Amino acid sequence: MTREDFLRQEIDKYEKRITTYQAMIAEWKSELGEKAGGYVSEPGTPADSSGVNKKAAAGDDPLSLVHGMIFFRKSQPDAAKAFLEMVGYPLKTTMILEAVEKGGVTVGGKTPATKKTNLYTILHRSQDFAIVKKDTWGLTSWPGVSKKAAQEVEAEGDKKENGKDEATA
Repeated sequence: MTREDFLRQEIDKYEKRITTYQAMIAEWKSELGEKAGGYVSEPGTPADSSGVNKKAAAGDDPLSLVHGMIFFRKSQPDAAKAFLEMVGYPLKTTMILEAVEKGGVTVGGKTPATKKTNLYTILHRSQDFAIVKKDTWGLTSWPGVSKKAAQEVEAEGDKKENGKDEATA
């Protein structure tokens, strides 16, 4: 092994450790009730002068915000909430599922469809999430997003699926 190979191997090893440590610090800060303040950017990622990544713009790929084991030791709803807070706008269940799994949280299910169904059920049961339109989730802490409005969206979707509309009801 050449000196260059050894140095590259050491760099990779320590970058992985840094990612793990950042996830652990964020988890401990959340346990103390402190805001984690985002996460420290990795080389090559956009960050402001403080070294903290900004929220994704509407056209950006939200999955690009998930690095390493960022959701280390988080529950599925906590990881989904953290991801939506990072992004700052509602997302489809599939996108949230991909981000949660990319961040190191396992979602139960043998097939992608059952995993999506399981995550959908978990989000639906949590008071932190609400459906803003079909299969799209937002945080109830956001303005204009509430469980009551979500129930109206679901009821409207059920009527359309059953072939009924308010005029014929």
